Amino acid sequence: MGDQALREKENRQLTGRTAAGATLLIASRLATKAIDFATLLVLARLLTPAEFGFVAVGMTLIFIVEAIFELPIYEVLMRQDITREHLDTAYTLGIIRGILLAIVLAALAVPFSIFYGDPRLIWLVSLLSLAPAMRGLTNPRLALYGQKLDFRRDMIIEVLSKIAASILSITAAIVWRDYRAIIVGTLATPAFLIIVSFCIAPYRPKLTLRAWPIFSAFVGWSTGSQILAALNWQCDRLILAKFVDHTRLGDYSLANDLSYLPEQALIKPIIRPLLSAFAEIKEEGKRLSSAYVKASTSILAIGLPVMVGLSMLAHPAVAVALGAKWDRAVPILQWLSLSLIPPLFTAPFPSLAMALGKPELVTRQSATEAIVKLPLVTLGAIFFAIPGVVVARFASTILVLFVSLFYVRRLIGTPIYRQLSSAWRVVVSGAMLAVTLQLLRPLLEGWSIPVTAVLLLAAASAGMVAYLVTLAVLWHFSHRPEGIEHAVYERFRLLTNRIRRVEPTPESSD
Repeated sequence: MGDQALREKENRQLTGRTAAGATLLIASRLATKAIDFATLLVLARLLTPAEFGFVAVGMTLIFIVEAIFELPIYEVLMRQDITREHLDTAYTLGIIRGILLAIVLAALAVPFSIFYGDPRLIWLVSLLSLAPAMRGLTNPRLALYGQKLDFRRDMIIEVLSKIAASILSITAAIVWRDYRAIIVGTLATPAFLIIVSFCIAPYRPKLTLRAWPIFSAFVGWSTGSQILAALNWQCDRLILAKFVDHTRLGDYSLANDLSYLPEQALIKPIIRPLLSAFAEIKEEGKRLSSAYVKASTSILAIGLPVMVGLSMLAHPAVAVALGAKWDRAVPILQWLSLSLIPPLFTAPFPSLAMALGKPELVTRQSATEAIVKLPLVTLGAIFFAIPGVVVARFASTILVLFVSLFYVRRLIGTPIYRQLSSAWRVVVSGAMLAVTLQLLRPLLEGWSIPVTAVLLLAAASAGMVAYLVTLAVLWHFSHRPEGIEHAVYERFRLLTNRIRRVEPTPESSD
């Protein structure tokens, strides 16, 4: 009993520290994404879809090449007893990576501009290459605080940097009224990140590669995974740019960026502390399995209502926030938001794989997605343009969901049915949210912008109340001894046992 009580106490402490760390990261990410969103709204009002589309073409190349040179520096440091030698090696690797990245992008700028038939891409790509080069120079000493699940400094750094970059970007948009404002914001963010990170966590780096061996073990699989992830993330825009004009690409890019905002603001901050939490209990099978299922269900409970709400309220939201010139982005936003729901079911999988020292599984997951997504997106773009690409994204996310479920079962032995069935309350509550918003949507039409904004907020609030009430009711009844969830598990268990008892007969074999 003493050992059991101690484990329960440790479990509560770990849960508390993980929750506190995730709360700080969520607050930080919400703040930064609110700043990003406000900046995007201002830029969308001042600039045209064609200007967004032009910058999006150049950024696709930046993201992919950046992923090729990606080093899992933070992830490796989080797994170590960090020394000064580790920090110095991490910073040196960041410098080397930045120099190589800038050189490669400058070399690719000319053929890239020829392929897309736009000479302006030469200087655009060359200039934008400075942003990922600078990102690698952020202070590695922050990992020391991350190990303790203390993300207060991360919050201060990100918020201050975003505020400064937003001010510069909006000022440039007001003065120039063209895509150069987007470039200013893209370059200013990493520059301020470097400055503020060293002010918040003082550290004087020295150039050395003495601790390289601890990084090299993760570079191969992690780099491959990052390359594939970047291809999966950017291939749609990269391919669409050949088959649609800059205006339509701008519509798609804006819708894509808006659809990803909830994930970046809510989901990623939750996932980040999970690596440390999973690593701390990686030797305790049942405890790790339980923690994973709870984490995945919690992430889905947060992400699903936001994605459903964004999809169903996209039309009035875009009308209020961006204006009539972005109307063509509405149906794209509606479907792209829904396509991001399947990955929520297994969102903690990469953290789990890294914590257990199996980064190759993340690479294989990304490779599977790329093998399916690239040809589907290409065919969709050729024959159906943007609608074809959206369908291709849906198909690939569903496939990756089942691949990830299989890998989780392989890692920690949690059955696929348990991974999925644990989320049934969230799914039913999400359906209630969808029904509520569907009933309320007609009431939002035909009003002026100020009135629509008020009604939009009221509809979103009513939908969220319906979701939370349904979730609370289902949670209450399913945790009673005779609850729904208990009955489902018992029936599934009995059915499985019966199937296992069936012995093949000679007749059945024939």
